[in-house]
Amino acid sequence: MSSSERDTTRVFEHRQLLAAVLDAAASLILVMDAEGRLVRWNRACEELLGYRQAELEAPFALLELLPVGERKAAETCVRALLGGESPLSAEFHWRTRRGDLRLIEWSLTALRDSHGEITHMVGTGIDVTEARRWAEERMEGEARLRHMADHDALTGLFNRRRFEEELHRHMAQGRRYGMSGALLLLDLDDFKQVNDTHGHGMGDSVLTAVAMVLRRRLRESDILARFGGDEFAVLMPVGGAPRARELAGLLATAVRTDVATPAGRLSASVGIAVLDESSTPDELLSSADDAMYAMKGSKRAVVRHLRPVE
Repeated sequence: MSSSERDTTRVFEHRQLLAAVLDAAASLILVMDAEGRLVRWNRACEELLGYRQAELEAPFALLELLPVGERKAAETCVRALLGGESPLSAEFHWRTRRGDLRLIEWSLTALRDSHGEITHMVGTGIDVTEARRWAEERMEGEARLRHMADHDALTGLFNRRRFEEELHRHMAQGRRYGMSGALLLLDLDDFKQVNDTHGHGMGDSVLTAVAMVLRRRLRESDILARFGGDEFAVLMPVGGAPRARELAGLLATAVRTDVATPAGRLSASVGIAVLDESSTPDELLSSADDAMYAMKGSKRAVVRHLRPVE
């Protein structure tokens, strides 16, 4: 065998070895020339997509496998590679022969010849479809758990634990920048009659209606929670006693006029505690609770206040 024949044999063997290595790789590997023609892709690409290389050798035929909305971004990526930006990372969906969309995470590199001219583009990809789906499902699950931990299951309002966190946060901020706001506790009067006479299902419907009515009467900055049973809490972060008194009357009136039950119209008792730096959140909650129950026993006023209005 002549030297030329040995060289030819070695080149052939090297190409066979390279092809075997590419096909043995678990990653998706493809090579395109500077005109966008598919020069080589490995078995992983073929098995994922269901297409043979010969079916995709027209210039930029690979772009046709992408959803229409992603093709412009892919073209921009190719132009960047040909312009000398290398390596690049990108994510694109590929549509398989079966019609499935697979999300591929690509690492893209431009190859140059001995004169520095870009001749080929190499892409190494990983199918991250399932991993991304699992991550999204995990995030959604964690979000649901956080929502369940922070919200009342019946009304969707904040629960007592989350409300107390917001109260602590607001008071800590107030001690630094100036205290403002008030705490309101609202309890439905004689709500037990609804449950006892018409069942807990009707009682739940009434509580849900009360939550909706209260939410509509509050500002976006106000924080509303269900403490449990027929007791609700409002953190009014801005304003003092006059505004709190006005809001308490508004909420009590809304419950009386806008919430109908089989047992008749409801009434509500509202206790107010104006926020101040000398009180702790627990003390304020206790004071508002005392004011609310004192109001329940009073027939002289709609709302009993914790302290005189200045």
